[in-house]
Amino acid sequence: MRADRLLQLVGLLRQHGRLSAAELARRLEVTPRTVLRDVEALSTAGVPVVAERGRHGGFSLLPGYRPAVEELTAAEVQALLLAGRVPAESLGLAGPLASALRKVAGSAPPEHGRSAARISDRVLVDTAGWWGAPEERGQFDAVQQAVLGDRRLRMTYQPRDPRGTGVRTVDPYGLLQAAGTWYLIAAHRGRPRSYRVSRVLAATVLDEPSRRPADLDLAALWSELRAGFASPPTHTVRLACDPARYELALTLLAGQGASRPRVLDPGPPVVFEVEVHVLRSTVGVLAGLGSAVRALAPPELLEQMVAVAQELLATYPDVRTTGPR
Repeated sequence: MRADRLLQLVGLLRQHGRLSAAELARRLEVTPRTVLRDVEALSTAGVPVVAERGRHGGFSLLPGYRPAVEELTAAEVQALLLAGRVPAESLGLAGPLASALRKVAGSAPPEHGRSAARISDRVLVDTAGWWGAPEERGQFDAVQQAVLGDRRLRMTYQPRDPRGTGVRTVDPYGLLQAAGTWYLIAAHRGRPRSYRVSRVLAATVLDEPSRRPADLDLAALWSELRAGFASPPTHTVRLACDPARYELALTLLAGQGASRPRVLDPGPPVVFEVEVHVLRSTVGVLAGLGSAVRALAPPELLEQMVAVAQELLATYPDVRTTGPR
């Protein structure tokens, strides 16, 4: 159910006095069944919609009823404008939504109408869902303020790899909710990407306008970003492996999502290439195989292998090996 449609419905009743379900459906471009559901929702929320039967019957507002739109709080406006796009419970706005609907009967102050268009253009719900369970909202309020206020955001962000944690100044484009999880769609240094809100450790709304494209289609941009997630960039890894450990190496690499191998030299050693998504997880596999596998390419894989080896040596400085036991 869309809050903007509820506002339209009550606005039509205030303007015309009484309208049939069929006429409301025509004007709202929905089915009569949807109109009946909307009327029921309004009545449940305390908006006095009166139903009159008969040839000249229809729906109207209780005579003398006047909405208390001037008394709407900021939380009530926010809850009302987000209704139908985002579950109010996920924002802690179930109470404000109910009280807002009791106050509103079709004509909010002009600035609230402009807010409706802004929210509709900046908040997206991916009904197809995504992986993961609902997460803590964390810095959601500050992130949302930046998005709806078209202000730049300075945030401390921790990506999946904690080593990449750092401060980023971004231009917010919008908010996305998928499978109970919130994502910020924003541009960092001109490049749009998504940020999981629960990984925003700190956030400050800057007094600088966001560089948001005027013609931005948030849904289309999300489709492009999601397509990138579905087909993430890959790295071509070249390895030289002891034939006795070749099958084991392939099994372990496949467990990390590696592609089928391309054998370049049957060896020994067996030289082959695979495509992998994350070099770091590949380093873990190769480290576990010890000297049975040697990384040949790409250079960044060799650098990470050496870095991990140095980390291990630094972690166990007092341990001395005495060879096989």
